[in-house]
Amino acid sequence: MKQLDSKFPFEMYSLSGAGTLVAPRFSETKMEIVEVTAGKVSIQIGTECVEAVVGDFLYVPHGLVYRADAIEGYAAIRGMIFDSSIIEANMVNYETEILYMFYVQAENKIKIFKEGHPIHGVLSHCMKDSYEEYLSKDVCYKLPIRANIYLCMTSLLRHYCTVKNESERIIYHNVLRLRPVINYISEHYTEKIYVEKLAEIIMVSPDYFTKMFKDSIGKTPVDYINGIRVNRSMQMLIEGDTSIADISEQIGFCNANYFHKIFKQYMGVSPLAYRKNAK
Repeated sequence: MKQLDSKFPFEMYSLSGAGTLVAPRFSETKMEIVEVTAGKVSIQIGTECVEAVVGDFLYVPHGLVYRADAIEGYAAIRGMIFDSSIIEANMVNYETEILYMFYVQAENKIKIFKEGHPIHGVLSHCMKDSYEEYLSKDVCYKLPIRANIYLCMTSLLRHYCTVKNESERIIYHNVLRLRPVINYISEHYTEKIYVEKLAEIIMVSPDYFTKMFKDSIGKTPVDYINGIRVNRSMQMLIEGDTSIADISEQIGFCNANYFHKIFKQYMGVSPLAYRKNAK
């Protein structure tokens, strides 16, 4: 993928055909909003895979491997790619809490925004308007596109972070409480991580911690950690020729056989098969 303009880090694309529309790719900082414009598409975001049809929108978080494949013949998508700095640079101090909540929720709860969803209209209008501006490149065309990115992200932030009832308030509170745990995992996932250690960080019992984590994040601590490791291994499989054994060691699995087992459990294929298919 070409480098984004550092002054206004965004780009747009439209792709169509049969088979693979977007080969597996990964970025530490680029986020995407994707619209299916024809046919049916299989979209993989991290370790999750969903099917989307015409009119559906998805948000692709940065830091997760993304690919898109046409199902049953011809399909088409278009997308808006932008750097997370566009959003982060405009968040004041108290809003960084909301941004953290959004990142955690969006990375672990992949959603399809279908027609009729409260934010579908905003996403549809902004994508259509931005794509027309992008094609015309009229005077100051980047200004309305920037405005549309802000509108899209505002809708997504409100969708993921607005507290509507007591249950959501508890989840919001617990996700914030888990922040030091999430940070610890992101820094130490290449090492052995014990639930007891994670529970100790926020000073609760292991049993209570496991339930709180699952209720708040949507995954058990083990599933969450393995998901990070598998996503990182996918990045390494598509970007280089590091051996399976070395990848296994570098991402924190005890041996290559266990890595093979976990990877196949999450992705449905072996690491070697995934690499061959991706390339």
